[in-house]
Amino acid sequence: MTRQYWANLALCLVLGALAIFSITQAGSFLTTRGLFVSDPRPSAEAEIMLQDVVLTGYQVGESLDNMWEADFQILNNSGQSVKNVIVYCEFLDETGKYRDRKFWKLAETIPAYQQVMISSADRRFVNTGARALNCFITDFQVVKKPAFTLDRQADGGHEQAPGTGDSGHAPAGH
Repeated sequence: MTRQYWANLALCLVLGALAIFSITQAGSFLTTRGLFVSDPRPSAEAEIMLQDVVLTGYQVGESLDNMWEADFQILNNSGQSVKNVIVYCEFLDETGKYRDRKFWKLAETIPAYQQVMISSADRRFVNTGARALNCFITDFQVVKKPAFTLDRQADGGHEQAPGTGDSGHAPAGH
């Protein structure tokens, strides 16, 4: 028995183990929603506040050229402003069977204890068999104070710093 024999045997064992593993795990790859599709999960920061930031209403419809227009009404009952809200919509057929899913990222800021209507229009391709939909918020970011702010001067001329002794005007040159 030569080295090549043992190398071929080892390669066959590795490939066989990989094939068996793939076959046994194939059920988790293919879900009712497609290949490798899992439910969206909120960030740790959003998970704590998810019950306070609520999608109170939505209307999603298709116009010409696969332009999908969506209006989302979001109520922020938390004590902090939120931004970059991600809304997840599942599209269903007339029997309630899953057909497609889409995410909308709403970049607007929703102040604390306020309700806001946000509109969005995007070019999207959605399964033509979709007749109904179900939307909900999956994630967002909490608005934090900026690390620094810029101090802006009013436009009104260029004044000299106090104590420079200059009148603020440059001498006329010839």
